[in-house]
Amino acid sequence: MYLKQRRIRNRRRHVLCESYWDGDCWRSRHLMDLGPNPGLHIVYPGGNSFYVDESIEERLQEMGASFSSDEIEQLFMPFVDPEIRRIVEQFQRPARRRQHPGKRDRNALLKKQKALHSFDKRRLHYLRCGRVDIGNLDARPWKFLNVLQDKSRDELETLLHDMERDLPPHEIRAYIYTALHMQAHFSHLLTRHLPGAMDPEKLDRYLVEDLCRLNRDPQFFKGVEPHDPDALHPYLKKYLILYVDNTFDRQRAWGETVKDFIWKHRFYRPPPPRTAAAMPEQEACRCLGLSPEAFRKMDRRALTRYYRQKAKETHPDRGGEEGTFIEITAAYERLLQMKTQPLTDGAY
Repeated sequence: MYLKQRRIRNRRRHVLCESYWDGDCWRSRHLMDLGPNPGLHIVYPGGNSFYVDESIEERLQEMGASFSSDEIEQLFMPFVDPEIRRIVEQFQRPARRRQHPGKRDRNALLKKQKALHSFDKRRLHYLRCGRVDIGNLDARPWKFLNVLQDKSRDELETLLHDMERDLPPHEIRAYIYTALHMQAHFSHLLTRHLPGAMDPEKLDRYLVEDLCRLNRDPQFFKGVEPHDPDALHPYLKKYLILYVDNTFDRQRAWGETVKDFIWKHRFYRPPPPRTAAAMPEQEACRCLGLSPEAFRKMDRRALTRYYRQKAKETHPDRGGEEGTFIEITAAYERLLQMKTQPLTDGAY
């Protein structure tokens, strides 16, 4: 039994599902819709205790589902009040270590693991170990692969999807490269385990080829409703989207993340205009296009007429630049101040 998120009428909802054996394969079925927040089905009688609404188990019994109270409690645990969950988890007994299996058990386990799809095993290996070079997973039984057993395709995709959420952006392409075993196309190269060093055009072509091949694999879709093999199944379509939306370059991925953050949170603060008092006479004349000699011959009225003409030419409403208009206004104010100040020795 597992919880799956679905979009129903553009709203995210949680659905309680079950994997069941159908004689020749594992299939899945939806049991009940828990709504957008399964936490609403949790009851807090007091203290640090809680329990799942009894109506949930009653409905599951009516549907003939196979479950235990502990299993239901674990499914709802992520939605329990965080403080209560922290306290409850402290008192949960750790799982007992199983004894090392004998040779006969190891052979039986290896046989069951060989029946698992290689795409699932490679995905889980990368999610657990973060390695592109995974070696031969069929050489011996691996304990971490047991989580893939006795599950329908839908439950497997739900399990792996939840784990994929923790992948950093710069690892997503390497993860898909490893999961599809794309290094097999470059077996003669020493860099086949360095996907970032490969020819990007070849990688794109092999990605499409491998996804299409997997889309037609009846073993992968065993127990799933038939679909059009010429249209990429939603289980696989997400990998094409993730591959296109990400990059192998960690620095580039981080840089794009930073740029996106700055773009979304930027606040434009124009530089403060330079005050008229801080502008020297020669610079003020240059801004207005005047020579110092021409400025000295002007009176206040002539200077104002000249400024108004320049203002009409540079005003933003007439196609001028705002920065230029602010600059010549500051220059005019500075020169106007100098015309009102009494002359001192060396003023000119």
